[in-house]
Amino acid sequence: MLFIPDISGFTEFVHHTSMAHSKHIISELLELLIDSNTMGLELAEIEGDALFFYHLADTIEMRVLEHQIEVMYVAFHTHLKRYELQRICNCGACSSAYNLKLKFVVHYGEIEFISVKETEKPYGSHVIKAHRLLKNNVPIDEYALFSEAVLPAFKSYNKTLSSRYDFGDISFVYNPLNHLKRHVPKIDPIPENIPKHKLYDKTETIHMPINDLYEVISNFDYRLLWINGVDRLEYEKNKVNRLGEKHKCLFNKNADISQTTVTKAAGKNQLVYGESTTNVPFTKLFNNYFVFEETEGGYTKMNIQVFADFNSFGWFMKPFMKRTLKKVISENIKQLVLLINSGFSPNKSVLE
Repeated sequence: MLFIPDISGFTEFVHHTSMAHSKHIISELLELLIDSNTMGLELAEIEGDALFFYHLADTIEMRVLEHQIEVMYVAFHTHLKRYELQRICNCGACSSAYNLKLKFVVHYGEIEFISVKETEKPYGSHVIKAHRLLKNNVPIDEYALFSEAVLPAFKSYNKTLSSRYDFGDISFVYNPLNHLKRHVPKIDPIPENIPKHKLYDKTETIHMPINDLYEVISNFDYRLLWINGVDRLEYEKNKVNRLGEKHKCLFNKNADISQTTVTKAAGKNQLVYGESTTNVPFTKLFNNYFVFEETEGGYTKMNIQVFADFNSFGWFMKPFMKRTLKKVISENIKQLVLLINSGFSPNKSVLE
């Protein structure tokens, strides 16, 4: 059995969105589909927007196959639904990911294997047929297509479709999948949890468009370019930052602070990025926020806010913490301005 889950809308998604974030989103979805393999499928190839699986068997167990399709489909749309609620980025890739669709092609036939650098790959005419079937005349976006070789397992089907390919005509049937969305669980948004006491509030004007500046601040790949005093940052490099995402800042003397990405209500035409931690001494909760607002001439007004809830001893340390924050944040902003004035931009760094 040859089994291909294919992400529909991939070409347009990549060509018309941020390349940096689109590749991470697609990578997460492909990994999710691989992890949702419940029937022991063998992964032959990752093919850009699709996965090519095979399963050696004398017969096809329809119930098991349909369950496999449902598990992958529900996991795919659960992930997209969660991502839409938790995303913090408004780039083309992040804001349109929910439009991605999933279809499946299933074919059955004898195959051989070709050995390439000690790796065996499925080979033969049926492999070609399975991939040709990705281009078909099915009139909907999300479906499971079963070739004529699988049709004996579908005795209830009286009507089939047919398409012409370079090897001739091939008949197939398809099942719409949209009804499976009823199995996608409810995803609750992450609630705001803002500490009561404001320790810092200052606004800086930065010579960078709002979306580019937001990317510089929120993307961990750029963090050490403008933050002083952090030796190393630990985070998942193949994921786009989002609400609930965790990372760890490691300082000298092996000290570290674990932080979680958060947000809070934004005003009209504003973007907000924040991080929260319970690891700051003398506090129970410590949140910092960047509030961005676009101004004329390609500048962005960036308001930095820090809030904390103190433990019993923390009240005595509040003045000291305020002075320290003022010094540390001022140094970081100075470093950020130097970085931007040097000609750095997130778009340029990705291309290079």
